[in-house]
Amino acid sequence: MATQIVQIRCPKCNTPIFSKQVDSVFLCDSCGTMHVRDAGIEAIDYAAGKFAKPPEGERVYLPFWVLNVDFQIDDIQAEGGGLSNLFGLASGQAREGKIMMYVPAYGLEPLAFKDMAMRMTASPPAYQAAKLEPGVRRVPATLTSDQLQHIAEFLFVTGVAEKPGVLQRLSYHLAIKAKALLYLPYYQIGENYKPGY
Repeated sequence: MATQIVQIRCPKCNTPIFSKQVDSVFLCDSCGTMHVRDAGIEAIDYAAGKFAKPPEGERVYLPFWVLNVDFQIDDIQAEGGGLSNLFGLASGQAREGKIMMYVPAYGLEPLAFKDMAMRMTASPPAYQAAKLEPGVRRVPATLTSDQLQHIAEFLFVTGVAEKPGVLQRLSYHLAIKAKALLYLPYYQIGENYKPGY
């Protein structure tokens, strides 16, 4: 069985895109367009943060999906509790609203992934916007955009279920209204990453 190599080209300017690492997103160095190829070719918005802390290791960018999510809870029943302060963002017994979810897009162990996503969603990162710096390595995005609906639902249900009480029933609707990639600056020290923003 032969492996077929397909040349990736920018969907906007048709420039060939070369990458030495496997990444689920492609950035055109010529026109700056970023796109994914899941169920077709889709251009996506992206942003980056500025390195604002003194250097402590190799400078890298870690990718995060930022999801603008609308939710509506149709029915919930919990023993000894209820929907009280989802992610620390929804007030009182709010049954509908918006959540900005921050989802690590790079490879993490499941528990570390869940912990970071829940923590960053509850307390969004404060960073200064900047352009991606040339020569700074982007850690590959391994979480593809076609997985985001399932991940958003997992985080939403987890956010509800981890509140006081035992969740017995939950009926809801959740829709991702917008998505973008955010490259946050970190310092890599050995196997660990330390925020540089």
